[in-house]
Amino acid sequence: MSALTSSIPHFDHDELIHSHPVPTLLIDKGAVVLFVNAAAEQMCNMSRSAMIGRVVYDVIDMDRSYRQRMSDAATSALFAHRAEISVGGRKAIFVDMQMVPYGQSGHRILALIPAQSDAELMGGAIGRSGRAAGGAASMLAHEIKNPLAGIKGAAQLLARKTDASGERFTTLICAEVDRIATLIDQMEHFSRGQPIACAPINLYQPIHQAMETARARQFTGVRFAEDFDPSLPLVHGNHDAMVQILLNLVTNGCEALGGRDDGVVRLATAYRHGLSIDNGDGRGRIALPIEVSVSDNGPGVPADIRGDLFDPFVTTKREGRGLGLALVAKLARDMGGTVQHLRDGEWTRFRVHLPVAQEGAAV
Repeated sequence: MSALTSSIPHFDHDELIHSHPVPTLLIDKGAVVLFVNAAAEQMCNMSRSAMIGRVVYDVIDMDRSYRQRMSDAATSALFAHRAEISVGGRKAIFVDMQMVPYGQSGHRILALIPAQSDAELMGGAIGRSGRAAGGAASMLAHEIKNPLAGIKGAAQLLARKTDASGERFTTLICAEVDRIATLIDQMEHFSRGQPIACAPINLYQPIHQAMETARARQFTGVRFAEDFDPSLPLVHGNHDAMVQILLNLVTNGCEALGGRDDGVVRLATAYRHGLSIDNGDGRGRIALPIEVSVSDNGPGVPADIRGDLFDPFVTTKREGRGLGLALVAKLARDMGGTVQHLRDGEWTRFRVHLPVAQEGAAV
C-alpha cells in the first residue's frame, strides 16, 4: 500500500468502495486519487497503480468548473446530472457525478454513474449486435468450412509429391486450415456465450506458428526482430486463440509499414511484476505477469480512433472490416488477460498480458 493510502482504514475502503458496481474513486482534499475500484479501472482502461497518486482530472477529463470544485478543500459534496467526461482519449460520455465526504480527513468519494439514457442505448445496441452476431456466425460456419476442407485436401495431395522444402509449406497450410476451422467453432460458441477452453501452454509454440504464417506472406520490405525471455513459465491460455491474436497483430504491423524499406515488426516477451486485473467474474484480482508485445515503426494509429481501437468496425484500412482488433481483445479477455495499445516514440506497440498457468494444472 502506498504512503497516500496508509492513513485510510483498510477495511473501510476495501469493503465500501471496492464493492461498488459503478466506477468509484476515493480522493483527498486536493483531488488526488487515493483508491479506485475495479469498475473505475475498466472505465478508464487504466490500472489502479497507474491512477493512484494522480490528480483525478488528470485521469478523467472534465469541465473546468468540476475541476475547481474538486480541488477546493472546502467543497465536500457535488452532484452533476449528465456531466460530460472522457477517459483514455475516448469519445465523451455522460455520467451522473456524485461526490460526498468520507471520514474526518477531508477525503471524498466520487462516483461516476452512467446516465440512464446512455445506459439504455448501450443495452439495446448490445442486444441487437448479439443477436446479429449469432445469426452471422451460424451462416458463415457452413459457408467457410466447406472450402476449407477442399484446401486441406489439396494440400495433403501436394505433400505426397513435393520435396522436404515444399512439405514445410503444405504442413503449414494444413495447420492453418485446422486453426481457422477451430476459430469458426469458437465464434459459434461465442454467439452462444460459451467460454473458451484454456490450459497451460508454452507461449513460444503459438508464436512460432504465427511467425511462420506471417513470413510465408512475404511482406515487402519488412524485417522481423525478436526479443524473447527464454525463462517464461507456462501460460494459462488457448493455443489457437494465441495464434490468432499474434497473427492479427503482426499482420496489422506489416500492413501499417506500407512497404517502406526500413520497416521493422518486433515481437518480444517479458515477465512484468505488479500488473493485475479484476474481470468481474468473482475471482477477484488476477495477476497478469506474462507480456507478449508486437511493435512496428510505422506511422501509428490516427489520434481520432485510438480511444475506439478495439471496438468492432473501427478501421483505417480501405478494404478493412474493423474486426481484427475487436477479436484480439475478445480472445485475450476470454483467456483472462488484456491487450493494450500505446505509442512509444517511433514505435506503435500492442501488449498482451496473460496469467501464469497454475501449478499442478494438466499440460
